[in-house]
Amino acid sequence: SFESAEEEYQGQTKRKRIRRKKQKTGLQNSNNLHGEQTESGMQETLVQDNLQLQQIESPKISKNKKRKMKKKRQKEKMRAAGLVTKNTSVDFTYQPDKNNREEAARLKDIDEKADSILDFLQATQQIYFADNKSEGTDSAVNSATAQELLQYLESRTISSSDVTLLHQLKSLVLLQDIERLKDALKQFQEQSMMLPDHTKIVTSLFHYWITDILPVKNRK
Repeated sequence: SFESAEEEYQGQTKRKRIRRKKQKTGLQNSNNLHGEQTESGMQETLVQDNLQLQQIESPKISKNKKRKMKKKRQKEKMRAAGLVTKNTSVDFTYQPDKNNREEAARLKDIDEKADSILDFLQATQQIYFADNKSEGTDSAVNSATAQELLQYLESRTISSSDVTLLHQLKSLVLLQDIERLKDALKQFQEQSMMLPDHTKIVTSLFHYWITDILPVKNRK
């Protein structure tokens, strides 16, 4: 009948309204819950960020630790961008080579010895030529050649082995050890890498110490 059909239609409509109301309520609850979770997550993130900022700005954290934290964050950003792999090392520590340090010390030692020999030979050659000891010797042994030798020493145009031999000769003169000085002078003549004229000048100057200066000193 018409009445029973109308009642059935109103019942269906009422049930649909109830279902829609329930769905709407459930959706609102879901949205509210999601909003609360989102808000809670944001608050948690803000708290963590604030804690990190406080840690970074804290005066108790050293500059070195801040630098490391900053470097770590940069590496994480680069890794996230696919620019750096986990095992890539970006730290390089400079360590001076031990051999380089030893070589620098050796060169400094040679330089100091050359300076002391230069002063010693300069003083000796002044006395030598003032005493006319160059008369009757080889024509290569003269004041000009002696001056050239001193210039070679001053400009370091001389081998380190010759500097070592010359320094040994000078040390024996200061020790006034004539016998050892004679042997060292022979060794110098055999091993010297100097020009022949320069070798003759050195031999003459040290021989002058052996024959004329040291014997007088020893007699006194």
